Amino acid sequence: MTRTFTQTPDGQPQSGANIEQALLTLRQNYCDGLDERICRIETAWVSAKNGSMDMGEALSVVEFEAHRISGVAGSLGLKDVGTQAHELEARIMATSPKAVSDHDQAELDTQINGFLDLLEQELNEE
Repeated sequence: MTRTFTQTPDGQPQSGANIEQALLTLRQNYCDGLDERICRIETAWVSAKNGSMDMGEALSVVEFEAHRISGVAGSLGLKDVGTQAHELEARIMATSPKAVSDHDQAELDTQINGFLDLLEQELNEE
């Protein structure tokens, strides 16, 4: 059986406490970047709804941000965020950006706003 140890920059084995602190730091840095992602998602979606941005372009922005959020959230203990981000990404991918019906837009609006609320809740807990 081969064991792999995490090492500090000076080559010393990293203790469990150090690993835990490193994960907390990664999570905090991740959450610090959520403000910017929330702003991009919100701006794109509101702009699409009021007609100042193409719906396809806005959905592309929201999908990209949801993809980036879902990729790391679960690993940092933000399971609900990762799950909702993945579901939003899948919903957008299943929607034709050139033919978004009123029904699709209403469903997307509910899903996007719910996701934004969850992200803001995570920021308030940090």
